[in-house]
Amino acid sequence: MVEMKIVKFLKDKMIYIVFTLIILSSYAGVHHRDVFLSLKWTLPIALFMMLFQPMVFMDIKKAFATRTEIKTKYLIAVTAFYVIIFPALTWLLIKFWLAVMPNTDPRLLAGIVLISLAPLPSSAPAFTNLAGGKFQLTLVGVVWTFVLSLFVMPVYAKLLLHTLIKVPTWLLLKSLVLYIIVPLVAGQLTKYAVLRWKGKDALMKLKEPLVGLSLLGMYWMITVVFGINGKIIAEKPEVIVVGALIMNAYFLTRAAIAYFTGKALGFPLEHIISLVYSTGSNMTLATAMAIGTFGPLAAVGTALGGPFSDMILMILFVRLFALLRAKSVSGEDET
Repeated sequence: MVEMKIVKFLKDKMIYIVFTLIILSSYAGVHHRDVFLSLKWTLPIALFMMLFQPMVFMDIKKAFATRTEIKTKYLIAVTAFYVIIFPALTWLLIKFWLAVMPNTDPRLLAGIVLISLAPLPSSAPAFTNLAGGKFQLTLVGVVWTFVLSLFVMPVYAKLLLHTLIKVPTWLLLKSLVLYIIVPLVAGQLTKYAVLRWKGKDALMKLKEPLVGLSLLGMYWMITVVFGINGKIIAEKPEVIVVGALIMNAYFLTRAAIAYFTGKALGFPLEHIISLVYSTGSNMTLATAMAIGTFGPLAAVGTALGGPFSDMILMILFVRLFALLRAKSVSGEDET
């Protein structure tokens, strides 16, 4: 019971905890950067903690077991988003960013690119459910964009970044395997082992502790990354402020494209909600690849696209869609 309350607190207060850690660790990093550098070796462990839980509960077979007309249209739209539209938007994003802040460190820009190309976050279905959308449809999107990311992230990262920074393609692919394939295999093996020997109830009892483990991994990663880069952030705070505004505009544009695509396809509101929440980005995976390929500063870029923008928008959309549903219901009552 105590563990459940702790995990609930860590989830419910995520935004506040993240921003508090960013501020405190950045401040501490200005004066004690060596301490945080000595903790750099813990980052792969923290990242695995973050990735393991969603991989355990990812049901790949169930996601694609049934086919409907709406699911087919949804998958076509999501594929177009992640393979064509979002990479093109990311190119425009980098062009705009460099026009506004031309002296930005290329490693931070690498993080921006990776968060922009990353698949859906594992939290997207939960937010979809809160907003009144189709939980299972967004879950399909999570699985499918993970598959797409095996192509999208290395190919487009190379294309978008090669003029700004040396992109070690082999290291990028190695990071992709390390942070997608390994946790996926470990998670799926864990799931089937627990189901075989202990049953479904035992597996479900693991969910909250693993969520707690994932959150602790994320909080630790944020602490170390911002501690290492605290001095850089203190010297150029405008990068964080302006960068957060740019990333909010970027993810808001993605959501708007999805919303109007859903309207054009004739989706009911609950399916449009699922499509909008299918424009988010997996900060965990993007951060893992950013650190593994470009170093801790790149993780600051992924954070600008995570807690500073995408995460905030996902929370605000819950309220927005509640208002839209209420308006829709009142309109039906009047007629």
